[in-house]
Amino acid sequence: MSSYSALWDELNQVRYYKQEIYSLSETLFSQLELSGYIYAGSPNGGPIAFMKDYRKAVRINSVLEANRIYVYSSSGQRVCEFSTKECGKIVNIGWDKADRLICVSVDSKIHIFTMFGDKIKEITVLKSVQSISNVVLSCIWETGVAIFNQSGDILITSLFLKQSPTLYLKPEIECQYLDIDVIRSKFSNSRTPEILLSTSTGELLTCSDSKIETQNISDTIVKFTLSPNGKILAYFTKNGKLVVTTLAHDQIFLEFDTKTICPTNLVWCGADSILCYWESRHLLLMIGPNNGVVKYLYNGPVCLIPEIDGIRIFSNDSCDFLSRVPDVVESIFRIGSDSPSSMLFEAYQYFKQRDSKADKILRSIKGNLDEAITNCLMAAGHEFDLTRQNSLINAASLGKSYVKEYDHDYFAEIGCNIRILNQIRNYLIAIPMTFNQFQKIGVERLILKLLNHRKHLLSFKISQYLKIDPKRVIEEWACDKIKFPNRENEKDDYMLYDEIMEKVQETNSKISFVKVARVAKECNKKQLAIKLINHDVHPSNAVPLLLSMGENKIALNESINSGDNDLIFLVLFHLLKKVEYNEMTNIQLFSQLGNHKKAIEQLIIYWKKTEDDNLPMLLDALERVYEIAMLNLEKAVTSTTHEERFKFLKESSNIFEKCKHNFSKSMIDDQFKLMGIQKELEKKTRVNFFGKSVNETISIMIQNNDMKTAKKMKKQFKINDRRYWWLVISTLAKFRMWEKLRLFSESKNSPIGYEPFVRVCLKNFAKKEAVKYIPKIKSIRKRAEIYFQLKMLQLATEAATQLKDEEMLNKINSYKEKVERNRLKKIHKH
Repeated sequence: MSSYSALWDELNQVRYYKQEIYSLSETLFSQLELSGYIYAGSPNGGPIAFMKDYRKAVRINSVLEANRIYVYSSSGQRVCEFSTKECGKIVNIGWDKADRLICVSVDSKIHIFTMFGDKIKEITVLKSVQSISNVVLSCIWETGVAIFNQSGDILITSLFLKQSPTLYLKPEIECQYLDIDVIRSKFSNSRTPEILLSTSTGELLTCSDSKIETQNISDTIVKFTLSPNGKILAYFTKNGKLVVTTLAHDQIFLEFDTKTICPTNLVWCGADSILCYWESRHLLLMIGPNNGVVKYLYNGPVCLIPEIDGIRIFSNDSCDFLSRVPDVVESIFRIGSDSPSSMLFEAYQYFKQRDSKADKILRSIKGNLDEAITNCLMAAGHEFDLTRQNSLINAASLGKSYVKEYDHDYFAEIGCNIRILNQIRNYLIAIPMTFNQFQKIGVERLILKLLNHRKHLLSFKISQYLKIDPKRVIEEWACDKIKFPNRENEKDDYMLYDEIMEKVQETNSKISFVKVARVAKECNKKQLAIKLINHDVHPSNAVPLLLSMGENKIALNESINSGDNDLIFLVLFHLLKKVEYNEMTNIQLFSQLGNHKKAIEQLIIYWKKTEDDNLPMLLDALERVYEIAMLNLEKAVTSTTHEERFKFLKESSNIFEKCKHNFSKSMIDDQFKLMGIQKELEKKTRVNFFGKSVNETISIMIQNNDMKTAKKMKKQFKINDRRYWWLVISTLAKFRMWEKLRLFSESKNSPIGYEPFVRVCLKNFAKKEAVKYIPKIKSIRKRAEIYFQLKMLQLATEAATQLKDEEMLNKINSYKEKVERNRLKKIHKH
């Protein structure tokens, strides 16, 4: 234990440990000259990317060529190399949270690549800015990019949200801008990224899209960096001072005079200390609270990759990890430690030697064994050294055998996590993720990270091990199989399909076939895409993709089989757009619809509602002539001129005649007859009869005292007496032609009786006229009811008495009594 803790460095009572994770001396990485290059490391143990900095001079016989990016794993294996000539001059590189390589070119364009050099997309940042100028400073973080150009524009681009770059307020200070960093959204007051800029005139600017805050610093800040929690700022001044303070500058934690020039790099080591690196001296200086200092000297240049809990240091010889010693590790291995976990570990050492002291120690800490076991487990998770890790796990296991009620699930969970970490830290996988990093990102994000690294088998094994649905893993494997085929053994669409289906059936995964088919389509593997879509159980996903591929017939079949009218309409609208843009004729459209009755019916409904001129053509093609006739009738009804109406009626009449729909034809013939009569009447009376029915026409004639024409039309249109009499009396009453109504009632015996006369008079508020016709009503009961309705109580009583209707008499007497009571109440009130 003492030999391990002797390797620690103490910085103001806080212990740090720099350990070698991978030896790089026998890898290609050892041949790199690490100075004069732009580099960036992906967080959580991801790869590191290098490229020549065109602004700096480098050795002529350098291993790295100009205009190329080289990506290496943490164990020094070359992952890929690719050209960036088409991107122009690259001024900055970085990684996002999905392990995609982000490159910023001098013309303010952002180029996004996979870690294997496959270009994903390009973002033109300056579309919304008038003046195009070169990038001065840029900053890349896990979800975005900030660019500050020569025109003073600050542009923020999201790498994951589909939105245009945001233009921030323009700083008005005319000076040289020296460094840039970002306050992430989760740490800023505005909940949007805020940009920090240092100036040559001693200001520190905090910029957003709504305001710019200026802090005047006593000295010029030449380099600065924010802590991982976004709360503390460390900066190096022109006069060689390192200052650590809050963002508001209201509390200074550290002020250290290095008495030297600005370091090549300034980074945080976790959240507790600052590392200054001077490339010219190969010196790494760790500075902590109270001006504590630890020096690290290297034989050559190094690259620093900050992590949330430490820093990875790449040299030509090794990949090291410098971090604070976790409290649980310190409590076990610190010289002179008497913590329960340290004593448990000591007991295990005796146990291995079969010494009885082990049992004595375990009994002495029996009350604290739970805590000791947990601490040993946690310490094992933090350890990279497998021998020490195994010893800690065995010590915890020994302690657990003395505790009956210890949480076995927790023990198993930590054991699983350690096993997973050991797998990904393997030299071939080379993701040296720490226990803290693993706890922060979780298993699901770790699997995604492995998929980004194209470690499909390991991702699948971890999913199986943790009993997680491997659906996402199989999907990504299939997509990558299509996107990145083996050039030496490239397979055709059918072979790829067989391989994918075999793997899906073997793993029993319910993957999204549409997602994989979409990738196949993008890779111009149309047949593969179609075959995969056939297996998808969600037509709502499959149909749009089939349409985008031009497979209209298959899409139509899928939509109809689904029974979803919305999907059917989606296909129909797609086809109609093709007709609109002259990419397809109506005949071709009808041919594609074929015998799909449901689709045809939906199209007919849609065209009827929109009154589309193509509907008759479709009905004609389907030989549905009766519907064409009915369509013409609808048009005739809505037409606004005699000529239009006559034309549509004529077309309908001809069709009905061919179809032998005699009744329909006779109805149209009657309409022709009516239109002819109306035309003559218009000439005679100068009244507009267009659109009027037979009843309305006769009513107008009655109104105009032309009973002769009314009777003639009655005969022409075979109107029966009852209907005709109702029409006459309704018209006469409506226009209050009471004398003519009386004369009409006396012209002959009414075929409808005389109650309708009473009703039409009352309807037109003519009670006096209505009373004249009551005596003519044959039914005494009806007369009694109408008299009672009109409150003619004496006459109602006489009719009821004549009828000997006791019920009616009681009803009349009750009403009389009610009227009398109300009268007496009113008298009493007054």
